[in-house]
Amino acid sequence: MVSIIVYMQDGRTFSYKVKDSIKAREHAHRIVTTGWRNIEDDIMCYYPTHQVLKVKFKMEKKDKLATEYQAR
Repeated sequence: MVSIIVYMQDGRTFSYKVKDSIKAREHAHRIVTTGWRNIEDDIMCYYPTHQVLKVKFKMEKKDKLATEYQAR
């Protein structure tokens, strides 16, 4: 399991787990392109992309795509 952590503009963080780093990458991409949504007190809340500061997850093992696109 891989934990995804979503950092919001107001200082809150949300986290959840997915099956593997491939799924984590897919989820991270969707969050940064479409925004974040979650349920708070039985109310569905949507946060636009400009309120998402960062999405972070630890890859289980580096793959070819990850090693080709590292910031230097």
